[in-house]
Amino acid sequence: MPPAFQPRQSFLPYRAVVERGGSGDLYKLRVTEHLRPANDAARFVVYWAQAHRRIENNLALDFAIERANRLGLPVVVYEAVRPDYPQANDRIHTFILEGVCRNARDAEARGLRYVFFLPRTPMEARGSLYKLAAMAESVVTDEYPTFILRDQTRRFAERCSVSVFTIDQNGILPMRAFAREQYSAKFLRDRAHRIIPDFYAAPYALSPSFDLFRGDLPIESWDGINTSAAAASCEIDHSIRPVTSKGGREEGLRRLEEFIRNRLEGYAAKRNREAMRTSELSPYLHFGFVGIHEVFERVLLSSAPKIDIDAFLEEAVIRRELSFNFCHFREDHTSISALPEWALKTLEEHAADRRKPSYSRNEIERGATYDEVWNLAHRGLLEIGTIHNYLRMLWGKKIIEWSATPAEALETMEYLHDKYAIDGRDPNTHAGVLWCLGKHDRAWAPARPIFGMVRYMSSDSTKKKVDLKAYQLLIHQRSADAKRL
Repeated sequence: MPPAFQPRQSFLPYRAVVERGGSGDLYKLRVTEHLRPANDAARFVVYWAQAHRRIENNLALDFAIERANRLGLPVVVYEAVRPDYPQANDRIHTFILEGVCRNARDAEARGLRYVFFLPRTPMEARGSLYKLAAMAESVVTDEYPTFILRDQTRRFAERCSVSVFTIDQNGILPMRAFAREQYSAKFLRDRAHRIIPDFYAAPYALSPSFDLFRGDLPIESWDGINTSAAAASCEIDHSIRPVTSKGGREEGLRRLEEFIRNRLEGYAAKRNREAMRTSELSPYLHFGFVGIHEVFERVLLSSAPKIDIDAFLEEAVIRRELSFNFCHFREDHTSISALPEWALKTLEEHAADRRKPSYSRNEIERGATYDEVWNLAHRGLLEIGTIHNYLRMLWGKKIIEWSATPAEALETMEYLHDKYAIDGRDPNTHAGVLWCLGKHDRAWAPARPIFGMVRYMSSDSTKKKVDLKAYQLLIHQRSADAKRL
């Protein structure tokens, strides 16, 4: 997107929608039911927090409380992190564990029993939720269209002995607001702006009507104390150290407020160039420490200039929800087959083009390339767990240029995001790396070696658009802080 951002359509007319509380239909197209016979021995309703690891501003938790209130039951909140997800490591584990103490406090304040299960081995992880569900009337959980969350939720819903309800609170619009995959941001944007007033409805923080459940549970709950020791006790990769960015709701809310206060003004013009102009909210949205509804509301109702509000919400709503739309409708969203026909055709036409240089995945992972701009972007991923927005695009384009095939490049990008990024394993990840190969984009002439008509980016051009010295300083400071942890 050019630095001189010009909004296609403004979000400001939706201020009135937000101020009156939205459409009123909280769950329209957001609930999927997997019904089972009633459990006569039910003692509570379970909310299984997977994608939205927070107690406040949580639509799925509100659904669980509303259901429990109707049935005269308390609610138990179940959260966990397994040691056997792909690329499980200290960095990701620690970021999740740092949110536990705040969630425990918030749950207690809201009158909810909170359990955090921390299995140390894959064997220990098996069956815990099924044991809890056997005591429940139903299980309410988060719908999420990618990574292990999608498949484990489907398996659980198929095998569980009680009813399971999955709630889509991923976006301002439910994923089913669209009947099919949207080809590009333009197509989604045009439709989204027509229907936001019909679907916007923020969670309303229901209170449970029944006392906190104090009976015995078949799961031992971790107390949230000493996250480093807890991560070290798990059978995960301990070579990927934690980053200085602290996980959890408290830090996510602090960053949201700090961004609105100090960096939202000027966002439209400076977000690509300046190292610290971005919101840095993507990891907190990814793990659900903050919700998109509260981000949308706080930004939209801020006193920032109109152009900056629109520039940020274009990214946070339109571009982000395009990614969720893609992953929801395409089961192959981690594959090269998800590219449009024109991109597949032009890449195939240039499949035999010489790669000079060509790097192995190991060389790419170590950052052992000739390109200092790319090495800097990659160092951000390795050491602070994120890449600057504009540099992330160059990072992907260069991996394509240096890989034997586009499919190999895609696998490398996915692997590195899964392993190092605290905002990876996300629809934005999958749409972003495939964008580098032509997804959600158009053909660009003239054709170039390797890329064909897929958009090309150069390091020399990037040097002119990003303040690399400031970004290098940012990485150096945060890397030094991380080593002192």
